[in-house]
Amino acid sequence: MRILLQILSFVFVSMVKGQDADKLAGIPFNIENEKEIRIYQGPGIANGGKIFRIYLRKDENWSAELIQWFLPSYTGKDEFITIPPRVIQLKSKDNLEKAFITFEAMNIGYLPKEDLFKYKMSRSKAVYDNDEKEYVLSTREYIITDWIDFLVKYKSNNKENEFHYSNPESYLKDTPGIDEYESFMKVLKYIEANFNIKLD
Repeated sequence: MRILLQILSFVFVSMVKGQDADKLAGIPFNIENEKEIRIYQGPGIANGGKIFRIYLRKDENWSAELIQWFLPSYTGKDEFITIPPRVIQLKSKDNLEKAFITFEAMNIGYLPKEDLFKYKMSRSKAVYDNDEKEYVLSTREYIITDWIDFLVKYKSNNKENEFHYSNPESYLKDTPGIDEYESFMKVLKYIEANFNIKLD
């Protein structure tokens, strides 16, 4: 029963992406600032998620924050109550403008969608098929279900990028050398070191 509840929770939480997470976090779905980076950390089987956000406000000042949002809580009478998000203003070791440029230097504006490099998570080799009497390609795919998802939205003036990565750290342990994941892990490590927070 517990496993079934975890699976149902995962399916429900997996649907809480983009617009729903933004709504629960109290921020607009579309990036309205000229410069902004959002890194959404999915909740897995937890009851909420986190959004790291660094942006240039309309008044030309920089802000960085961590938003902890929560799924509606079931009251037991076919009713749900909304839990307000918790917003933490972050302190940065680097000047915030420099921090934003540092993210750009780590190619956050160019990292591709996960589908474009999924092939790197499988291992292929030629094997002899006795039935067919010829060599065939055998592919072994690794599927990791840690449920640590990241959605990234990036905007700098007219340039935008958006991508979603699942379990990058775990995949790197099993299939090292995926440079897209390695680049993204550098971004996460910079956030941890510079802002003294953890996203996973």
